[in-house]
Formats: sequence, C-alpha cells, structure tokens
Amino acid sequence: MHKKRLLPLCIALAASGHLYAQETDTREVVEEITVTGVRQAELNAREAERGKSIFSSVISQDDAGNFADQNVAESLQRLPGITLQKSEGEGRFISVRGLGPGFVSVQQNGSELASAGSDDRAFALDAIPADLLGAIEVFKSLTPDMDLNSIGGAVNVKTVSAFDRKKDSFRVTVQDYYQDYMEEHSPKVSMQGTHLFLDNTIGLGYSLSWEERKTANYEMLHHETTDMRYVQENITGVETPDPTDLDSYMLIPFEFQNRQEIAERERTAASIDLGWKPTDSGEYYLRSSYTKFTDNDLAWREYYRFGQAGPGDIAYLDRDTNTFGMVDTDIQQQMFIQYGESETSSASVGGKHEFEFNSGRLIIDGDISWSDSTYDKPDGKRVQFRVRDVPVIGRAGKEFIVGQAISADALAELAGTTTTGWTDIGGYSGAGINLAAFSFDNLFLEASSRADELQSYGMNFKFEIDEGFVSYWKAGFNYKERTRDRNQDRWSIVPRDESQHCPQTEDFAICQDVARNTNLSRVETAEVDHPSFVYPAITLNGANQLIDTVRAIATEGNQSGLESIYRDYNMSEDSFAAYFMGEFRLADNQWLIAGARWDETKFSSTGFLAINNDNFSLGNDETVKVDYSIPLDSQANKYDNVLPSLHYRWEPREDVLVRSSIWTSFTRPSYDQARAFANIESNFELCNPVTNVCSTTPDANTGIPLSEFTLGPNNTLRLGNPNLVAMTSVNYDASVSWYIDENIFLQAAFFYKDIDDYIVEVRGARAALDELPVRLPVDQVDAFIIPSDLELNNVSWTANGDRAKVYGAEFSYNHNFDNGLFLHNNLTVMSSAAYAGDSIRAGKTQLPEQADTTFNTTVGWENDVVSVRLIGNYVSDILKRIGSCPAGSEGYLIVQAGDDRSPCNKWADVYQDDTFSLDFKATWQVNKNIKIYFDAMNITDEYMTQYYEGNQYSGGNVMYKSEVYGRSFQIGLNYKFL
Repeated sequence: MHKKRLLPLCIALAASGHLYAQETDTREVVEEITVTGVRQAELNAREAERGKSIFSSVISQDDAGNFADQNVAESLQRLPGITLQKSEGEGRFISVRGLGPGFVSVQQNGSELASAGSDDRAFALDAIPADLLGAIEVFKSLTPDMDLNSIGGAVNVKTVSAFDRKKDSFRVTVQDYYQDYMEEHSPKVSMQGTHLFLDNTIGLGYSLSWEERKTANYEMLHHETTDMRYVQENITGVETPDPTDLDSYMLIPFEFQNRQEIAERERTAASIDLGWKPTDSGEYYLRSSYTKFTDNDLAWREYYRFGQAGPGDIAYLDRDTNTFGMVDTDIQQQMFIQYGESETSSASVGGKHEFEFNSGRLIIDGDISWSDSTYDKPDGKRVQFRVRDVPVIGRAGKEFIVGQAISADALAELAGTTTTGWTDIGGYSGAGINLAAFSFDNLFLEASSRADELQSYGMNFKFEIDEGFVSYWKAGFNYKERTRDRNQDRWSIVPRDESQHCPQTEDFAICQDVARNTNLSRVETAEVDHPSFVYPAITLNGANQLIDTVRAIATEGNQSGLESIYRDYNMSEDSFAAYFMGEFRLADNQWLIAGARWDETKFSSTGFLAINNDNFSLGNDETVKVDYSIPLDSQANKYDNVLPSLHYRWEPREDVLVRSSIWTSFTRPSYDQARAFANIESNFELCNPVTNVCSTTPDANTGIPLSEFTLGPNNTLRLGNPNLVAMTSVNYDASVSWYIDENIFLQAAFFYKDIDDYIVEVRGARAALDELPVRLPVDQVDAFIIPSDLELNNVSWTANGDRAKVYGAEFSYNHNFDNGLFLHNNLTVMSSAAYAGDSIRAGKTQLPEQADTTFNTTVGWENDVVSVRLIGNYVSDILKRIGSCPAGSEGYLIVQAGDDRSPCNKWADVYQDDTFSLDFKATWQVNKNIKIYFDAMNITDEYMTQYYEGNQYSGGNVMYKSEVYGRSFQIGLNYKFL
C-alpha cells in the first residue's frame, strides 16, 4: 500500500528537483565547538545543522559546557516544531511536529534506551540531566539506515566524548533550586571532563551529576477513567421523570478531586565514554551510562463522588448556572505515601574499520548495545476516610468543578419539595461535616515493580566511491530483543470488615479498636495547603501510626486477592530490520539518496480478565465481595513494513541551502495499548432477573440468589488490544535556509505526514462482548451471569483507525546585532485531520497532542562578561483525547430504551488550554574560570488546564484537569578547571 501511495509523490518530487540527501548515520553527532556566549552557541548550532545532509535541529553548549536549560526536555522546547509536556511543573516529554511523545524515539549515542517508568513508549527526558550530555539533536527526517520507529522524529542525546571535544577539559557546577510553593531549597552538584592520552589515540569522557528537587503543586481532576454522565431530576417519592423529555437532562461531572502533591525527587547520573583510535582507519569505543531517579511523593486527595447518586437521588438541576444537587453521595479523603525508584543502565561496544581500494573504500561498522530499566515501588501506602449519604451541591465550568455538603432542608428547598424523607448525616453543621463522620474506610498497600530489558545487534557495510555518478552504496541490519514485565502485589481492604485478622498479640484489642472505630477526629490532622480543600486531612505522622497499627490485617490476613494479580503481565517484542541505500551525485551542488528498509515485529503478551466489587448487599448491612482474576488466552501478533525513501540536497548559492525528502516510517502501539487485559470497573451494576431493575447495590434479600443476577449494560469495561499493528506514515519535508551572514539567519520548512492505521483510544463506546478484539472468558464467572453477547454502553479500548494527516510549516528568524542585542525566534503553524473510522468516530477530528501554533522568542543582550535574556513560549490548544461518535449517531446524545444506536459523545473530547510562559536567564562571567548563572522560570505563573468540550447539556466546557505549579528559581556557579 505504501509503495502505491509513495510512487506518484516520488515522481512529482523528482521532477520538481526538490529531493534531498540526508545524513546516513545517527551516531554522527554535532562536533563540539568552543563558544563564548548565547549568540555564539546559536551560530555553532546553525553551522552544525548546515553541515549535515539530514534536516535536523541542534542544541549547542556554551563555553563552560552548559546548555541553556538544566533539563533536556526544557532545552528542546526552544526548538521549532517542539512542544513540551510538564509534570509537577517540570518538563518531561516532548511532541515533535504535532505528534505526541509516543511518536518520538529517544536514543543515547544512537542506541535506544530501555524505559520502565510507565507502560507507554514516551521516554521521560527529565531523567537525563543536561550535565551528562555533550550534544542534543532532533532528527526531523530519517534515512533507511536509521531506526524508523518514529513518525514524529528522533532525539539523539550524546554523552560527553573526548574525541568530539578534541581537548582536555574539566568543570564542576553547583546549583540551588527554589520553588515558591514548596519554599525549600534543593541542591545540585555535577562534574564533567574529557582527557586525551597516548598521543591522542585514547580518549576518555566522563560526567557525574547529583540533584535533589523539591516541588509542590495543586491539582484538580474530574476523574481519571470515567467521564461525565447525563441525569434528570429524580427524587424518591416524587413523580418519576419522563426519559423521553430530552430538555430535562443535564450533563454533570461524575466526580471531582482536589489534590495536593509534594514531591522530593533525587537524580543521580553518570556516564563514561572510552574511545580508541589506534590508526587513521580504525576507531573503537566502549560507552556506559547509569541513571537513578527516586521520587518520594506525598499526596492528599479530597473526593466528591457525585457518581454515587443514582435514580431517586438527583434532587436539583439548574442548566442556566450549571449547578446540581443530590443525595446519597460520598465525600472521601485519601493520603498517599509513595516512594518510587527507577534505575536505567546502558552499555554499548562497537567500532568501525576502513579498508582502502583503488576506486574507493569499504567501511564496516557495528555495535552491540544493552539497556536495562527497572522501576520499583516497594511500599506504597494509602489511608482513606469516607462519609456516606451526603447531600451535596456542585457546579462546573471550564476551569473549575466545586462541591459542597449541604443540609437536607436546604437541598429540599432548592428542589422545591418537602416530601423527601432525607436526613442529615451525623455531625453536619453550617460549617460543613464534623470530622467524626469521616470513618476509616480503606487501607491500601502496594509493592510493585516494572522491568524493561533491551538488547540490540547491528552492522553496516558502506562502500564509498571516489568518482562517478554513485557516491556510495550502503547496507546493513539490526536485531532487537525486548522483554517487559510488571508485578504488583496489592492489598485493599475495609479495615472494620477485616478486624478479625488483627494479629493475636498483646495489641490485638488496640488493632481491633483502631480498625473498627477510627475516624478523622481520632487522628492527627492539619489544614492542607491547597486553596480548594474544605476539610483538614491526616498528617504524615498520623498516617504512618495508623498504618503501622493495622497493616497486618491485610498482609498477614492474606487479603491480597484480585489486585495482586490482574495488573501483572509479561511481554516480549522482537524486531529485525535490514536496509539498502545509495547516494548519487546529480551535479557538483546536488545529491540524492534513495533506499528502503524492511522491518518486522513479533509481539506477545499475557494478561487477565479482572472483576471486583464489594458493594453487593445481602441484607442486614452484610456485603459480598466479588473477586475474579482470570487468565486470558495467550496473545501474539506479527507485522512487517517495507519503508522506502528519497532525499535530496541542493546548494544553489553559498548562502542558500535547499532540502527536500519523501520518507516512510512507523510507530508501534504503546505497551498499555497492546498488552492483554480486561477490567470491569468496580461499583458495577447487576440486574434483578424478575424486576429487571439494575443497581450497583442489588438487594438479594428477595430470595433470588446473586448468581441469577445479570451484569447490566450500563457498566464500564476497559481492555487492551494485542491485535494492534503499527501506524505507518508517508512523510514529506522541504526546507529553504538562507545564511545571509553570521548575524542573520532565515529558514522556512514545510512538512506533511499521511498516517495509516492511526491508533485511536475509544472511550465510552457501545460494544458487544463477542465483538471485542480479545475473547473474554466470561463463562468462568459464576458469582453472577455475564452473557457472552452482552452489549455494554461504556467500553474503552484502543483500535487501529483509518488515517490521519498532519501538515504545517516552521519559520525561524535569528538576528544578532553589533551592539550585543540578539533576537532568536521560531514559529510553527500546523493543522491535522484524523479519521478514526466510522465505527468509532464519524468524520474527522484534530490529531491528539497536536497544537496549531507554537511560538518561541528570545530577546537578549550580552557582552564578554554579562548575558541576559527573556524567553517566551506559546502553545495553542491541544486535543488530548476524543470521545466516540459512530456513524449514524450524530445528534443522538442520550441513550433511550429500545434504541440500539451508540450515543454521540463529542462532548467527551478533552482539550488542553493554550499556555504562554516566560522565563528569565542571566549569566555573569566573573573570570575565565568562573561563571555564575541565575534562572527564573514561569515568571508569569502560568498553569495547565484541560477541559471537556462539553455541549448544551453541560453548559459548555467543563474542567477535566488543572495543575498549578508556580514559579521556580535557580542559581548556580560553574568552575572550569581546564
């Protein structure tokens, strides 16, 4: 299919003379050049980009070995076509040309790094300190000898090398970081050096970095997995509403969370690069790196669970003000104590040798690389307090959701009724709920680990020809083996229901009393430093004391059950690739590269069907817990692609460079998308076989055994899809660069990507169980009935959709003035169209993670001693995910009985609001050895907001997530010994 689509484009491009040749070796990184400031660093970056055939963007160090930013991700956001994703105020992931972090591969010294931090393919760049690196480059178009698992682009970070730096050097940096919300100082120390030995035949490069960073941020979140829902005013004892009266519905939040996060992160990193050049024709290397990242995280969360209110509990709706009131809701408080440790090690050995012939030379190079990454959370803990049956009112808008407990009388007055029979929960007053009403409701413990191991073997053969039409022929292969596994042991219990498992020691009575009778009034509490929190929360000391007293109920009582199994998996992913390419001299100033790469992937995964619920009533307040973790059939998949490309470079004048290319690439599904799993969310509904009434708390006191109840249609199912294949793309790039003089640089670049088998997240779709991509062993569930052809109204999975297109332009303008002033600007404008397929989303949408406009500007002034600059970054709205709206359901918003159409949930599209941030940076060169720098980040106090698109039933946009992280500052000293 790709050949057919590519052929007419290649013919047209070749005829127009706009094909270009690209760099043929990803391991060939920018030669380090001594620089004397921001302007000179920018000039060196431009020259490095100009010297390469490949279209790329470069970040250069200054003369002391510093990057403009202390974090790799934040450095990259200054480049055209790059947008940054932050977590807790710190840059972590990047998108390239409108394609998200999962579309961008990250390599170190040309080799892929293992990553166990999460189950997607996005590599967290904040784990790599900039002090570790000698160069950073973003490849925006790729040749066949590169790893083409990258539709967006590839980032190659190169550790410090003595042969690149070509001199002895050694420097030490000390730094202090301060965030205004945390109000604490965070130190950092690093060292970096290069040395040449034995007449420059042996080179040693090394770096070491240690950093502590303490941050605090405020979050608000709707819900992580469940979307908003339609409701009608429906009060027990009052006339039941007409379900066909569409004007009576309102779309309200399912839940609302306030979150306060305090993180203490520590990074330790080291790298070593040992090179040997015994002769002019041979070069060999041994490279190794190690990073350790720890995250000690404390999190307080306050939940308003509006979704607990069912039929008969919706008391008040006001669509004019987006206000709602209900009874039978929960308010919860949780405290998480989480310590995570991630370690990544890598090593590679390789080299190249050149053999001379009369007509040219043969160059053989190869390498063997290994990378291992682990993430361990040895003792995750959570305590939860809950008050049930709370009358609440809530309100929603684009940047907020709020909830508040209200008296039963006040809610009844709003509802215009006095016949509800509601009663206030114990301890309610005008100031809210008495802390004694919040009972110790859940103890959660977790010990989990994730591991990722990657081995790679590659070899390349290149024959360079001195004269004639052909410059060189090149061929090679690469083989990768990857294994991933996750193991999670979890205990989640209601302490008062498990108090019989208290250990038979002298503390047995104390344990039972704490498990059965603890509430927020009996533990140490404090006000939470979050403006939206209503109630005091348990302190760290109070939480540790509580957990120590009752921990044995879970661990020694063997209450692990479902949650210790169903998140476990094992995966393997093996790939083999081979390529052939050549470069042709079209003229003295024109070159053409043509070639193709074949890539095959084999994938397999284990997993489980998980079901659990502890809310099913058997009468007399007794509950039954449903726990299933059933292995799925072994899942395996295999796919391959042929990926041709053409690349052209033309220098019509000394100061003008034209490049253009057509190339093909692919992106594999993320591990979380493709792993085998299925999960029926807790608090699901069962339907009475006699009355057909469905409820999350079905009363089995009627004499009908629970085993005769049937799983209802209004339940949430999430599953993976091991049958996914890689997305493939035909990419077109063209650029014109004008090097007017050393002070003025102009560049315009245009790009287009046509993506096939575009992977889309399907959320909230209606689907039958026997039509899903994974066969579910529902016949092994005997607690209740799950028909094999049951149709659920809220199913979420990932699927290969139809196509997606991205097209845009990048513009750069850099001007250095003689008086020391400098302007560095770049603008990226783009658009996209994604077609998920008529069964998922009819018509087109914007591609997720794509921003229409990205603008970076730097205004500064410097001389030989002082440098100051103001840096602005603007990113327009970004679509984060889409809601389902199958063909034929347009305008069908609310599910009606007897209608088999799936609802149109365009309202569930989630966007990230546009942002503009401003940073200030200054340096002072005290003498030739000492430089002092000062950075002020996010001085405009910008924050991140994500929101549902919403519709007329929600009153427009509704907040999905908000994160506020404040300003931060750092001051450092750099001492250069050599």
